This record gives sequence, structure tokens and C-alpha cells, in this order.
Amino acid sequence: MSTAPTSPPPINTSKLLTQDFFPGDHSMAHGCPHIKPHKRAGEILSNYQVLTRYSLHYKHRHALGILPPAKKRSRSNEDQSLPKTPPLPTPACVMCQSSLGRIHACLHCVFVGCWKSEHAQSHAQETGHPFSMEISRCGLYCSQCKDFVYDRDFDGIHNIETVRNSEIVSMIQEPGQKRQRYSKWHAGNKEAAIIRAGTKSKICQGLRGLRNMGSTCFMNVILQCFIHNPLLRGYFLSDQHSSKRCEVKGDCMGCEMDQLFTQFYSGTKTPYGPCSFLHTMWMSSSELAGYAQQDAHEFFISALNQIHAKSPNTKLHHCSCVIHKTFAGVLQSDVTCLNCANVTSAFDPILDISLDLRPTRRSKSNGVNKMRGVDEKNDGPNSLADCLDRYTHPEKLGTNEYNCSKCGKTGQEATKQLSMKVIPPVLSFQLKRFEHSMGASKIETKIRFPAQLDMTQYTASARKLKKNKLAKLNGGSESGSPSTPSSSSSMSSVSSNSSVLEPIPTYVYNLFAVINHQGKMDTGHYTAFAKHRGEWFSLDDHKVTLATQKEVLDSKAYMLFYVKQTLDYDFPNAVRD
Repeated sequence: MSTAPTSPPPINTSKLLTQDFFPGDHSMAHGCPHIKPHKRAGEILSNYQVLTRYSLHYKHRHALGILPPAKKRSRSNEDQSLPKTPPLPTPACVMCQSSLGRIHACLHCVFVGCWKSEHAQSHAQETGHPFSMEISRCGLYCSQCKDFVYDRDFDGIHNIETVRNSEIVSMIQEPGQKRQRYSKWHAGNKEAAIIRAGTKSKICQGLRGLRNMGSTCFMNVILQCFIHNPLLRGYFLSDQHSSKRCEVKGDCMGCEMDQLFTQFYSGTKTPYGPCSFLHTMWMSSSELAGYAQQDAHEFFISALNQIHAKSPNTKLHHCSCVIHKTFAGVLQSDVTCLNCANVTSAFDPILDISLDLRPTRRSKSNGVNKMRGVDEKNDGPNSLADCLDRYTHPEKLGTNEYNCSKCGKTGQEATKQLSMKVIPPVLSFQLKRFEHSMGASKIETKIRFPAQLDMTQYTASARKLKKNKLAKLNGGSESGSPSTPSSSSSMSSVSSNSSVLEPIPTYVYNLFAVINHQGKMDTGHYTAFAKHRGEWFSLDDHKVTLATQKEVLDSKAYMLFYVKQTLDYDFPNAVRD
């Protein structure tokens, strides 16, 4: 099943909004004074809707099946009978054919130009067409204001098309999934008055250096990752934990987080010294007290636990505090008996995932010593995908480690495999660079990691889908030992066909922060990269400099932070289910 962008019906200009968010407040009609006469004609609204639909379809072209196959594969007669869907054209400048950077589409004509070579700006100046749409983000740009502008009608069109696109993708990729649909919220007169009375306009900053107060770089990088975490930012900036109204007596990490966000978004650009945050951590976690260099990951876990502990309505199970809403996931462990194929599952809550960098040598098979996730040239793992493959690959248990409850045999051979039952909105990875087994040492292996990560193949639902397809290939029967030759050959054929597991948008994550460690274990230094308003920045204590994505992806990462591209509508209920 596939789909392609279709032309939407014309915009009804009689239903345009004449005021902004607050009813009765005509002083906030629009963010741009030049847009109203163009909107009345309706042409730029209709063009914006068409371009937004195209942009969303192009962004999810893999899931929608509107891309040609990457490689020529042998197809069955049934596959050959399916009609071929033409691929969507890549957005590119009509002047220089560049598809990199910011590509703008004129909302008055069919011109598409790049920003880097100023073809988009030249077109607007020569033709007098002031409005264009930045295709990748659907941003509305006004050449007269020389800035991106906000307008409720355009924002409404974007929201409608986003919901429509998500529903199409859900029907294609998750036909049996029942999701709670998006419902728009409107402020009434009473709510609008409360918001106006309690709102003060301030300069929106959010980018600031942190002073090193004596080997505190480990804390600074974690705080920067907290600040640039979209979910934590939304929680604390919406005043859901206010230090002025907090009823917690004593040191409260939630209040420290609230003060931290207040300082970063105060408009002040000079470096900030988080003395109060450090003192509160010392009082809450005695093992972190003092001016010795600490591990950033240990500080991260300790900070999460302290924020959770002082949050209101904290629970041991199904906690709805900001930490669990942001970082909490569920890991599924399946133990399969090799005698009767009985599967025993266990579930463990997690806040992050720690990945080994060194491969484990496996037993010889057919005279060949295989090492999963090892690059033959570099003799070691070289990507985040390799680490995740090993993390979720079946592991053979010892003969005395498992007793099967079904076949009643003790000391039975079995395999154990991990997968993600519930993936959190924010994924935190620790790459285990520090070893303590044979003396303290650091692994300097460079691990490649992507800017966008698809976690589909590591989920329990994807494994179940793969198992069902395998059962169909075996004639609809799942009986027999998992180690039988027919099962193994079928599994190999399923794994080689990438069409078995199509990417599902709800499992796609975008990188937003990276922590690096330079030097030795005890004398090293922590730095970070963070994404702020679409741009990458290097954060080295008080130094904040612009960075490129290439610099980020080329760094030797110690911790990685990814955020879901499409967030669940009601995540707490999803965790309970």
C-alpha cells in the first residue's frame, strides 16, 4: 500500500482567523504586518497547504512506500504484480540544482530556490513575491520582514496536514494499532485572561555557558543536555514545577532544575555558575561530594533519581513524574528453551541503555570463528548499530543457568535475548569506554552514530512481526526447535529481506545532544554538543561556539541523547499497557 501527495481543496477564505491566540485581543492579530492582503486572495494559503503535504510525504517517504528499492532484489510473482509508485522528486534549487541546506519554495509562483547561494532572496526581490516556505521545516518566510513569521492560519494548515499524514502512516505501517487521536485545544475567555495576567514577555535565549567551579565539567555537560532536552524544557518552562510554590522541605532537585531553566532563559548571555545545583547534589548524593573528577554518566543517573524522588506524587510503579515521562522505558528479556522452544519473558524498567564497545567472541561454527558486529578491517565494532545488534542478539546461557518450567528439565540449554517493550520519548545511550576489569583503562575506539536513528528492529513488536512472517514461511507452524536447519535458513532469508521491517515513524529518533570525553580516565575533560533551534553548538564549560553536524558525528561520543520524532499522544497510558 502506498500513497502520494494529492492536491487539497481550495482554502475557504471566509473562515480565516482575524485574531490571534486570545479572543477579543486584536492587538495580536498576526506576527507579520504584510501578510493580511495576500491571505484574503487565498492563493498563498492553498500553495502552502500543497507544499506542506509534499514536505511531510517526502519526510516519511520510506514509510509511505514512495521510494524505489535501494537494491534490485528477487521478487515473487505476487510482488511483481504490485504497481510501481513513482518516487517523490527531491526538493532542489531550479537555478543551481542544489538540494543541500535550506530550500525555499515561493508561495506566489512555482519557483524553488536555495538560501545559501541567495537564489531564493534574489527571486523575491526581482519578482516582488514576499512569501516563501522553507521546505524541510515548513517555515513561513517574509522577505519584507527578513525573518520567519508566525500566523495562526498557516499554523492551523500545518497542524491539519501533520495529523493527516500521521494517520496515513499509521494505517499503512500499523494497521491494527488504535491510537488516541489529536484534539485541538482552544482557550476560552477565562483561560485567556489568566494566561495574559500571568505571562511576561522576555527575550528567548536558552544558550549559555557554564562556569567550571573546580573539576565540574562532568556536571556542566549533563546540565547542558538537560537544558536542550525538548521534554524537560517544555515541562519546566511551562511552570509545572515552580520553586516558589514547591512544598518540598529541604534540598529539592526539581526546584534547582526550575532555577536552571530560569537562568538560561533570562536573556543573560554571560556564563552561569550553578553553585546551588552542585551544593544540592552534594547534600543529596554524598558519593558525588568534593572536587574530585566524577563520571558524567554516574552524575546523570544520580540527578535523575534525585529529581524523581522530590517530584510530587512519586510512585514506585507507573510513576508519572517528569523523569519517567521522559526517560523511562521497559526492557523485555526472552529466555527460550532449546529443548521445547518454551519462551519465558521478564520485564525490567530502564532509564538509559549502556552499550559494550568490545565484541564478544562466539563459539566456532563450521570451522569459522564468528564475531558479531566486528569490522574485519578495523577488528572491532564501528557503529552504534553494531553495539545495538550485540545488545539485542541472542546469547547462549550456561547449562546450569536455566531450568525450564515446561519440559521440566533442570540445567537445560537456553538462549536469552533482549528487546525494547516500551521505548521512552528520550533515549539515552552510554558507550562503555571505561574498563575496570584488568586495571583502569579507556577504550578510544571511534563509534559512528547517526543523526537519525530508527529503533524499529530492536523492539519486541518488530520481533513478533518477524516471528509471524517466519511462521508463514514455514507453512504456518511454529513448532520445532529454534535450532533446526529449516528454521535457521528461513530466518536468514527473512533477515536478508529489508522489506520485512519497514521503518515506522513512531520509532524514529533524532539526535539532540552528545557528550565527549578527552584524555585519560582520571585527568580527562568533558565537553558536549547540543542542538539549539536547528543549529549545533559546541559547549565547553563557559565557551559556546557554533558547530557543524559533521563535527558532531565525527566526535568520539561517550553519551548520546535522542528524542522521538513523533511523540505518543498519551505516554503514561502507553506505559501501563
